[in-house]
Amino acid sequence: MTTKEIISSQNKIYDLLANRQIKEVFGLLSELTALLQNWTFYDKLNELETSYKYMIRYMFEGIEDPARPQIYNGLISSIFNLTDRVTEALLEKESTSFYYSKKRYYQLHPEMTIQQQLDTLDTAINNLSLNNLLSDIENNSQTQTELRRQVELAGEELVTRIWSNYPATEWDYSALHEGLTPERFPAETTSLLISALTLNLLHRFDEQKFTILLDTYEQSENEEVRQRALCGILILMYIYRTRITLSPYLLARIESNKEDDRFCKDTRTIFLQLIKSRETERISRKFTEELLPEMMKISPSIYQKMKQDELMNDMNALDKNPEWQEILEQSGLADKLKELNDLQLEGADVFMSTFSGLKSFPFFREAANWFRPFNTDHTSLKSVFTQGDKDNNFKKLIGMSHFLCNSDKYSFCLSLVQVPEAQRGLMTSQFNAEGIEIQNIEKERLSMNSGETGKNISNQYLQDLYRFFKISPFRSEFSDPFATHINLFQVPFLQSIFSDDTTLRLIGEFYFRKEYYPDALVMFNTLLKQHHSDSELYQKIGYCLQMSGEYEKALDAYLKAEMIHPESLWTLRRIASCYRTLKNPEAALEYYLKIEQMKPDNLSIEMNIGHCYLEQGNYDAALKHYFKVDYLDPQSSKAWRAIAWCSFLTGKQDQAQRYYEKILNEKPSAIDYMNAGHIEFALKNLNKTVELYRESIEYDKGNIKTFLRNFEQDTKYLIQAGVPNEDIPILIDQLMYTIGR
Repeated sequence: MTTKEIISSQNKIYDLLANRQIKEVFGLLSELTALLQNWTFYDKLNELETSYKYMIRYMFEGIEDPARPQIYNGLISSIFNLTDRVTEALLEKESTSFYYSKKRYYQLHPEMTIQQQLDTLDTAINNLSLNNLLSDIENNSQTQTELRRQVELAGEELVTRIWSNYPATEWDYSALHEGLTPERFPAETTSLLISALTLNLLHRFDEQKFTILLDTYEQSENEEVRQRALCGILILMYIYRTRITLSPYLLARIESNKEDDRFCKDTRTIFLQLIKSRETERISRKFTEELLPEMMKISPSIYQKMKQDELMNDMNALDKNPEWQEILEQSGLADKLKELNDLQLEGADVFMSTFSGLKSFPFFREAANWFRPFNTDHTSLKSVFTQGDKDNNFKKLIGMSHFLCNSDKYSFCLSLVQVPEAQRGLMTSQFNAEGIEIQNIEKERLSMNSGETGKNISNQYLQDLYRFFKISPFRSEFSDPFATHINLFQVPFLQSIFSDDTTLRLIGEFYFRKEYYPDALVMFNTLLKQHHSDSELYQKIGYCLQMSGEYEKALDAYLKAEMIHPESLWTLRRIASCYRTLKNPEAALEYYLKIEQMKPDNLSIEMNIGHCYLEQGNYDAALKHYFKVDYLDPQSSKAWRAIAWCSFLTGKQDQAQRYYEKILNEKPSAIDYMNAGHIEFALKNLNKTVELYRESIEYDKGNIKTFLRNFEQDTKYLIQAGVPNEDIPILIDQLMYTIGR
């Protein structure tokens, strides 16, 4: 079997297990096991199937067994685990991926255990610490750099070793417990180990390893460690929600954590951040497709406003020019920049597209470095910070930035290596002049409550994860967890955390504002169970359904909102709109007339009333309302097309002709030319008819098929207008001769 076929079979088994189709699973798993010729797997499979058959037999014999649900769940869990073991063994033989290459390497070097790598890292850290105790005279900078590099290399190797550890032995579990014990390693190292364990669990679920991650979250006092652990835990809970539900032990642990207010608060915060991560691709597209092209267009205009001698000689002399702001506003760029700024303040990931092109440095060829907490002492940044104490403010500013994730901070600093040293020094020295401001920022950071600190840490870490799974060279090793929405509300054992009104409304409104209508609908429907008389909820439910194309259900929700609040213009307009969409102009008209009484002389309402009469065939009544719009707003061409078409349908061809002439002098469409041609046909101006039909085709880029399809739909109206049926094909042939067909 190929790698793709193995993974496909594995996923099919997972789906069948989730749907409790156990017999079919045994058949598929038997086929996979036969490929390995491994009697251990074969015996385990027979043991599980035999147990299942006995359970079925006892049930059909009427034997009551209170423990049957637990036995059933345990059986399914065991089948999940066996599937993992079997498919892992098959992939070890077939896959050429980085993960399996490393696994095969470690199998050839059994001495390279997790414990051995922990000891290597521990020794490297101790050597660096001892060296730091030496005086500046004794402490050689090159030696310091070499020792620091040994720590980094040992950490990178340990991350890879933990990531590729499956199946784990008791020694491995013990080593992981030790490595993640609070205060065992510096927080930066522990953070890397958490990421490594998260990657390992994303590859294969392991209850004991998941428990270790829970232990780390519960026991650590370091906010960076806690938040990273919780981010990993929540993503894993969503991905493995079916499997976790099968474990009474894990469910008990989770229930215990839910009694902790801090856990619940952090979970809600991370859930909102996960929702915001869905915006990242949309923001990136907005930046690359809208903002960047506009900036390229206006950059020459701004450049021309600068005095060339000032530009070349004194960068500090360039104060803000009010003309620049005028250029930005005229181009519409100012509004787009403000929108991006608002998104950034919300915590949205606005820098993904900016820094995605700065991930090709050798630094990012190591998986560990995509998750490494930002540290200006990292050896890869040695050539960036060459000014000694002069760099202090610059280092602090980068380190304290809440808007850049760790990965992007490294990208930014590494990109400075490309800048000539003189210019780099000039740039970093500018931050010394802003020392007072930086001190104020630092004071603000120190005074920040732990909740805000944790919020910033989790947001940055999720952005690090997002970049790893989207643009890292290791992304093909995984099924991207961000490919679909990580919806924690779908995790049954977490739902109670989000069940209070405030949280449901907050999440629902966020979904609603970002136009994720199906998700918003779930939240609003949940709220509705407790608030049966909330007209606003019914309005928003109706809107979500309407925007999802479920017009009948939307109408039902709007009608309920009307019962509670019958004077709401917004609701009445939505009801009328749904009736029109559902081809019920009579009911729509009833509501539009009601709205007209409440809001007379509203142009949009008058137009819609006219449309309803038009759809019922009452052309004279429709014309009355269209003319009213034209009278109320004589500067607008809004009603011209409707007046022209209705005039044609009522036989008022001269009137129709006058209005189509006005339309064709404005901004006509291909349909406008065709309809104007219909008027000339009815008036027997055949040459003019052919000319207008030809212009219609040319306006639509020569699309004759579209013209003929639209023309055929209008044939009945031409006949009603007095055009002889037999003249129609003759005129069309003349049109074809004219355009050379």
